[in-house]
Amino acid sequence: MSNRVVVDTLQCMLVISLLIIAAVQIVVLPWLSGEIARDLPEVAHMRWPILTLAILGLACVQVGIVCTLRLLAFTRNDEVFSPRAFRWVDGIIGALLGCSLVCTATLVYQFIVMMGPPLWLLMLLGGTFAGLGLAMLMTVMRTLLVRAATLKSEMDVVI
Repeated sequence: MSNRVVVDTLQCMLVISLLIIAAVQIVVLPWLSGEIARDLPEVAHMRWPILTLAILGLACVQVGIVCTLRLLAFTRNDEVFSPRAFRWVDGIIGALLGCSLVCTATLVYQFIVMMGPPLWLLMLLGGTFAGLGLAMLMTVMRTLLVRAATLKSEMDVVI
């Protein structure tokens, strides 16, 4: 399978993911939070803060997907080693840190208001550490991209 087919397929999958996430943000989450508030009135006061945090978390995922789509366009045009690609990698790092921050804020809110189920708290803690770990990994990858871009520009001068 050629690189172009892989890039096109990945771009298509990412665009579909963006559409699904947008539908979840606009339709599913508000409906679900309303149903939970109606069925469990003792936790109805948590509807809007948790809904807001969920929508923000998914927005961070969308930012990461958009930045990845842009980097894929650089790959298709064989411009991935250009300095213009750095800001899109920075966007992915920011999105990962944002996801980690949203997980941490949700965890803190849950501790202050009402302890949730242990599995939910573990998932939030895992999301916090996963976001931080992936942001650190992307920072290392960005450093490698900067070095590769520098080497490419030096080789272009030599050739």
